[in-house]
Amino acid sequence: MTTEGTVDVTTSDGESFIPLVDLSRWFDGTSTERAALAAEVDGHLRRCGFLVVTNHRVPRAVMDECREQARRFFHGSPTDKAEVAFSGGAYRGWVGPGLESNAATYGVATAPDLKETFAYGPVDLPDESLRTSAPRWYGPNRWPAEPEAFRPAAEAWWRAARALSDELHDLLSLALGLPERRLRELSTATTATVSINWYGPRGDIAPLPDQFRIGPHTDFGMLTVLDREPGMGGLQVLDDDGRWVDAPTIPGSLIINTGDLIKQWTNDRWRSNEHRVLPPPADDPNEELISLVYFGEPNHDVVVEAFPSCVSDEVPAAYPPVPAHVYLAGKMDALAVEP
Repeated sequence: MTTEGTVDVTTSDGESFIPLVDLSRWFDGTSTERAALAAEVDGHLRRCGFLVVTNHRVPRAVMDECREQARRFFHGSPTDKAEVAFSGGAYRGWVGPGLESNAATYGVATAPDLKETFAYGPVDLPDESLRTSAPRWYGPNRWPAEPEAFRPAAEAWWRAARALSDELHDLLSLALGLPERRLRELSTATTATVSINWYGPRGDIAPLPDQFRIGPHTDFGMLTVLDREPGMGGLQVLDDDGRWVDAPTIPGSLIINTGDLIKQWTNDRWRSNEHRVLPPPADDPNEELISLVYFGEPNHDVVVEAFPSCVSDEVPAAYPPVPAHVYLAGKMDALAVEP
């Protein structure tokens, strides 16, 4: 289809490109069934880097409450939101409209993204001293006074997404031929952040030709967990033929995708695939969507170096070792957030 605000795109069937994975086989399966699922997921991540997962055990009530409280926050006054505005350092608080360009992290020049974001980092840490010893990655979160229920709802989403992420780390470790808890152990003090993205109504001004709710980009970390609302101005993923496909909408599902760090760790075995969120549609100018996005990351001081199972004489390591925080800092800086 061609969508106003995009560059004459054509989409193919997203359901044929992005696979559906039932995680009950992981939670309830035998060791043989779990190994078979890990092999399937390995193939999917080699091919497209995206999954649609069902039976993921993240309670729908947690996501619904977080979205409702976030909606109340975003509908609040600009003055109230400005009291918790991002001001540099740790990526925390409200990021207003026009302050980010996700495409810039991918080296693509576009107009600023059409969204507002509320960002927060780790809720639970194994060592609270990390908040002062590594403040950019573990600094305290900033919460608005109203709505009062926003903080507990947002913290519940972080915890639920982190629990799922840990289970997926075990699955991915098995897929890579690593000890089952290896990726979980590398993330005990995860720097994982949540971005709650508000894609507000279109209004009277049409998007610029190169403007999106979120421009084309790849994710930075290990594993992204996304709960999204379906809409016309929704998520698209780049397929093998270079076409933008609409991510399928499966009731009760979550979107999972692998990011740049796991791509490097697996020596390009797994993809970190380009994706974007379409601009607000002219056909539904009042469309308003909220996405809950958990960006799973390792401990800040972990050195990312190709896993032994992903290198050989025929396939040597493609990337030099890099501390996770060094890589992530470069990407975050490129977001061009202006306090």
